[in-house]
Amino acid sequence: MKRVMFFVSVFMIVAMLAACAPAAPAATEAPAAPAATEVPAATEAPAAPVNPNEADFTWIGDPNAVFDLNAYYAAVGVEANTTIKEPGAVKVPDNVTTAMPKAKEKYKIGFSIFHTGDEVDTTILETMKTAADEAGVELLVNDANYKQDVQNQAIEQWILEGVDGVILAPCDFTGVKTALDALEAANIPVVTLNAPLAGNVNAVTISDTVEQGKISGELLEEVLLASGKPMKGEVVYQTLPFVHPNAATRAKGFIDVFTKYPDIKITELTGISPEDHFKAFDGAIKANPDMLGAWGLYSSATIGMMNAQKSNGTKIPLSSVDNDKPILAGIYNGEVVGTAAYSSIAPAWWSMTQIVNLLNGDPIPGVMFYENMKVTKDNVEEAFAHYYPGKTLQDYMAGK
Repeated sequence: MKRVMFFVSVFMIVAMLAACAPAAPAATEAPAAPAATEVPAATEAPAAPVNPNEADFTWIGDPNAVFDLNAYYAAVGVEANTTIKEPGAVKVPDNVTTAMPKAKEKYKIGFSIFHTGDEVDTTILETMKTAADEAGVELLVNDANYKQDVQNQAIEQWILEGVDGVILAPCDFTGVKTALDALEAANIPVVTLNAPLAGNVNAVTISDTVEQGKISGELLEEVLLASGKPMKGEVVYQTLPFVHPNAATRAKGFIDVFTKYPDIKITELTGISPEDHFKAFDGAIKANPDMLGAWGLYSSATIGMMNAQKSNGTKIPLSSVDNDKPILAGIYNGEVVGTAAYSSIAPAWWSMTQIVNLLNGDPIPGVMFYENMKVTKDNVEEAFAHYYPGKTLQDYMAGK
């Protein structure tokens, strides 16, 4: 009996100990792997800004090199000390495929033109106004009438008004430096229509004026050779009475055509208005009615010379530069043998693209050359329609 009680007691103690023993820990799940972190997508560098009109550019040389305008003029005997800030030079067409850029803000642009006394310059001004509307900018206009102090005063006023940019067609190509220095000090960008001979600019819009002189010289040379006359005698040309880079470079191109004829004497006359040139050429005709040929270096000169010919009843072969309507009509009628023409629309339109693109933050070329055209009786009607859209030479000659 005692033994039974002993085993019972032992059993109870074991059971109690088992009950008091700590339970085996429950199996734990393996810790979850940390969630994969997203790798940021590779970001592309922002695209470099581009000129929206570049499809119409034909680059000249290295687009990253600044065009050496001073050397360009030095090659034709014109002294220049001009710095162009933007790199590259391009040729641009009259018939563009790209649109006028739209201003990103309501920019206020000043345009000072040297003169509006002939059709070329008035067309430039009217085109500039139209281009400003297309671009969505406010245009302030100054006609300096060949007075640099008037142009300088306009620039001073625009600086006070806080214009965003300036398009400047210089009066005095060296004296304009005062205005350019003031614009640079005010940190106002400037594009010049025609190149200054001194000062700093962002960009210039010009034509190849040496080529213009060469074209008009060759037109006259061709007629003189075809006449069978000896290449001997006087050739008179009329230019401006002050230094103008376009005049000097045109003269260089023209005179070079005749350097191979040692018996031809080239005589220079000057004036500004058609009346000035009429008077000068009238005197030249009276002094030498047998002169070999003549050249009007720009429209007012040619028109004055045409009128002097009519007054004297002479038919001295006359070539020209410019595309004014009376000159094109004169080509058709045989009063002018031909002209080196260029658009009055293109330089204004392209200058506006330059200043708007620059203000928009897009790159621009430092130099733009717009194109020239050789115009003779064979293509004068097509040239008229090209330079005066929607109009015809025949209608003009009929007084319509």
